[in-house]
Amino acid sequence: MKNIDAEKLLDALDAITSYNGLGEEILSWVELSKTPYGQIVTPKRCWSDDQLQVIWMLAVLLFGNYGTSPRGGWIEDVEGFIEFCKRITRLYQEEIALEELERK
Repeated sequence: MKNIDAEKLLDALDAITSYNGLGEEILSWVELSKTPYGQIVTPKRCWSDDQLQVIWMLAVLLFGNYGTSPRGGWIEDVEGFIEFCKRITRLYQEEIALEELERK
């Protein structure tokens, strides 16, 4: 298999989150970083939404650790995680910005 371009993968995730209405939820994960613990644990909605769970698992493998928690894991690299969440919701953020402009 040839190497996967990271930007193409991020663009694909951005499209998936936008077209499946996941942008708002994923951006809400950024707020989870505002805990005194310095780590982010699995958002509750991930347990009931398979698409969100897959994105969460990917994020844990990129920015965190599963440790002995085989299903949930946690995020340790909070800054990298926040950047990731914002990057894979660009289309959603653009759509929201356009809607706000149209309201004015």
